[in-house]
Amino acid sequence: MKAQATDKIRNVVLVSHGNAGKTTLLEAILFSKKVIPRMGRVEDGNTVSDYQPEEKNRKFSISLSVVPVEHRGVKINFLDTPGYADFVG
Repeated sequence: MKAQATDKIRNVVLVSHGNAGKTTLLEAILFSKKVIPRMGRVEDGNTVSDYQPEEKNRKFSISLSVVPVEHRGVKINFLDTPGYADFVG
């Protein structure tokens, strides 16, 4: 992705309790923007932001993931956060 002026960057943090659908929401956004050809599923272990083997095995986010998307000349950094207090650091 190209370098952006700071006034053209937005950071959106997805924060909620565990199993609320943050990763699924991000998948829907990526699919609607045609960044990915189909939505992944946490249950299937094929989402963009849960890519570590342990995340795929446990079926929830363990670490923060940053997923950049460009929309109308603005770079939007989506931050998918873990929802379980055990993984807050």
